[in-house]
Amino acid sequence: MMKQIFSVIFLLTSVSLFAQKWSGQWSGSFDEKSDPAPTEYVLEIEAKGNTFTGTSITYFSYYGKKYYTICEIKGTIDPGSKTLVSTETKVIKKNTPPEQNDCLQIHTLTYFKKGDEEQLIGTWKPANPGQNCGTGSTTLSRKVFVKNIVTTPPPPANNIRNNTTLNKPKTTPPVAAKKPPVATNKPLTNTKPNTTKPVTVKPAPKKDSVVKSTPSIKKVDAEVKPQTKPENKPVIAAPKLPNGLERRDNKIFETITIEEEEITVNLYDNAEIDGDIITVLFNGEVVASQKSLTDKPITLKLKAVKGRDNTLTMYAENQGRIPPNTALMRVQCGDNYYKVFLSADDKKNASVVFRVK
Repeated sequence: MMKQIFSVIFLLTSVSLFAQKWSGQWSGSFDEKSDPAPTEYVLEIEAKGNTFTGTSITYFSYYGKKYYTICEIKGTIDPGSKTLVSTETKVIKKNTPPEQNDCLQIHTLTYFKKGDEEQLIGTWKPANPGQNCGTGSTTLSRKVFVKNIVTTPPPPANNIRNNTTLNKPKTTPPVAAKKPPVATNKPLTNTKPNTTKPVTVKPAPKKDSVVKSTPSIKKVDAEVKPQTKPENKPVIAAPKLPNGLERRDNKIFETITIEEEEITVNLYDNAEIDGDIITVLFNGEVVASQKSLTDKPITLKLKAVKGRDNTLTMYAENQGRIPPNTALMRVQCGDNYYKVFLSADDKKNASVVFRVK
């Protein structure tokens, strides 16, 4: 009986260590056979036994503009050959033009380890056999997560991901590309002459600001009317919280059950760095004030309280050049890691709830 217990414990430990071997962030690049220029690529893997789920992120530039595409992935692992097959199933977020033609990929990668360096090396092909967007090779290296240290994804590179609608500039033959916009002789914006008069739209005032109205002027008949004093209505600002932030609705993106009270949170811009500024609260107290989201994380070391919901809230101070204000949050609690995509604007905050077992 005792041998059986030890066998079960050994099996469970082996499965856990096996999953940890694959789980984490792998970053590097892939290329296309007819175009050796690499395109930056990141895999976020969460392994459970011989299967895994996660996300892929592609960074590329085209005509001086930076783009990204985030896809949902799922896959299988063959422990004998140390090979995994990662299939992109759908696009969950991107900043590329709407007329682009997405080309999902399948990456077949084999695990190699030399010294402290761990790599996944292999090939890729279209997930849809009928879509001609090329084939090529992939090389990724593990980004190791250690206690209180979280690495960040690489910045956008000046490379192009393949799709079937893009012709490369200059005089080179057209290459099927995966996710950048269609290259034509016309600009991406509408070039039809505008025959209507431009209309200036004033931004809506914040809830806590005082709206000052200017007197309007309009043409009237020569009829003399009795003069009346303008009515001055008081403008009441929206109530503020004790920390000076305006009251907004909260959207809970995730509820995470944790086993330890000590939490390390890292927040950074998950895509194009566009000037997003945030303030972060934990259980109603400001723990980071007016911080810019970049490719370098905002690191917070927090302590949760047992017996209650501990709420971390991201408050958008602005919405950057590309609304809304978005961030990728990585959480480390003991040996466990969590990942949450957050989105906030001037109406709603983004929150995550932590519950201690």
